[in-house]
Amino acid sequence: MKDISFSPLDSIIFLANRAGRLLANEVRRRADMDSLGLQSQHMGILVDLWQQDGVRQQDLAVSTIKDKGTIARALDALERDNVLVRVPDPADKRTNRIYLTHKGKMLKELLLPQAREVEADVLAGLSEDDLQACKRVLVHIYRKLYQ
Repeated sequence: MKDISFSPLDSIIFLANRAGRLLANEVRRRADMDSLGLQSQHMGILVDLWQQDGVRQQDLAVSTIKDKGTIARALDALERDNVLVRVPDPADKRTNRIYLTHKGKMLKELLLPQAREVEADVLAGLSEDDLQACKRVLVHIYRKLYQ
């Protein structure tokens, strides 16, 4: 039988996945997202809507790399908490456009500074060259896989 050795710390897949999850959890903890009724997966939806309000529900599923059911449940929760609203697309009534409420827009002022603080804390001690190299690698992977 072949010995297939594996060290997770040598795997870019493992490292990227776990680092991303740990970062999301730390933002959630520091911003006390639980008290706001927000889950880590809601952050991706919010970030997309902060960038461009009024996107289609299916575009959020693609962008956040979540299946349609997961996105629908997340949107249900965010709509129930008055963070966003679904509005039928005037050009296609079968499609919903997603818009942030005032509360959803105000969450940016609460969550984004916490996310930036987490980022600064975990990147402290890295040289600018190392940071730029890391970003180049992650952008390369992202562009190769997200099409």
